[in-house]
Amino acid sequence: AVVSTQSTGAAEVSLLLLYALCEAIRLYLGNKGNLTEQPFPTVVFLLLTLPMTMAYVFTMLLQTYVLHLDAIMSYIGIGFCGLEFILGIVVLLQFSRSDIST
Repeated sequence: AVVSTQSTGAAEVSLLLLYALCEAIRLYLGNKGNLTEQPFPTVVFLLLTLPMTMAYVFTMLLQTYVLHLDAIMSYIGIGFCGLEFILGIVVLLQFSRSDIST
């Protein structure tokens, strides 16, 4: 089936808005979990990292029109998501150790 460009464009814009909302929530929870040293917001932050990584892959590979700049920004975003995920696990382990020792 052939999908019109207009409906594809509308779907991509909707996904972009959903992506921006999810990213804002993810960063807020990561910040809140770090400042309050609570594990729950940090766990949700880590769980939301997977959909964000998939959004970067979509932007890089599956979007209708992908510029070289889009691909470069997606690679950088995936790198940051990976780094944030690793550091989030380290912080989560640190929070659990501090809860045990107190």
